Amino acid sequence: MRMHTGNLRLRPAMQKKLLRHLPYILIQCTWGIIQTIAGFVMYLISTGSNHAWYNGAVATFWNKPFGISLGMFIFIPPKARFYNSEKYNFSDEEIQSRLLVHEYGHTYQSLILGPLYFLVAGLPSVIWGMVKRPGRSYFSFYAEKWANHLGEKHTGLKSMETIDI
Repeated sequence: MRMHTGNLRLRPAMQKKLLRHLPYILIQCTWGIIQTIAGFVMYLISTGSNHAWYNGAVATFWNKPFGISLGMFIFIPPKARFYNSEKYNFSDEEIQSRLLVHEYGHTYQSLILGPLYFLVAGLPSVIWGMVKRPGRSYFSFYAEKWANHLGEKHTGLKSMETIDI
C-alpha cells in the first residue's frame, strides 16, 4: 500500500485524484455533512498526526488504540495494538491496511445513510464495542460486517474479516 503521508498538499497528481473523487467528496459534504463536520473537527485537533488522501477520504494516523470514521475522515492507529497477534500472524502494515479498508467502508455507510449514520451505524458500533464479550469478533456485528463489505467492494483490498479484537 503506497500512500502519501504528511501535510496535505495539492500537487498535480493529487489534483487529478481529487477530481476523480469529487462526487464522493461532494456527497460527504452535503448528505453526510453532520459526520463530516465532526470528522473535520477531529482532523483539526489531530494536526500533529500524519495524514494521507485515501480514495477521496482523509486518513489520519493518530496515537489512539482504535479506529473511527466520521464522514470523509478516517482515523486509525499507526500500529496494531488491539488484535490477538498470537492468533493472527499479520504485520503491522497488513493490519493497518485492513483497518483502513474497514474504516473506508464506514465512509460509504455515511454516503448511504447520510444524517442517519450515527443512529444506524455509529452509535450501535460504539455500544457494541463496549458490551462485546471476549471470544466474539467485533467485526461480527452488522455495522462492522457491512463496513468490511463496503470497504472491500470499493477498494478491492482485504478488510478486517472476523479478526478477534
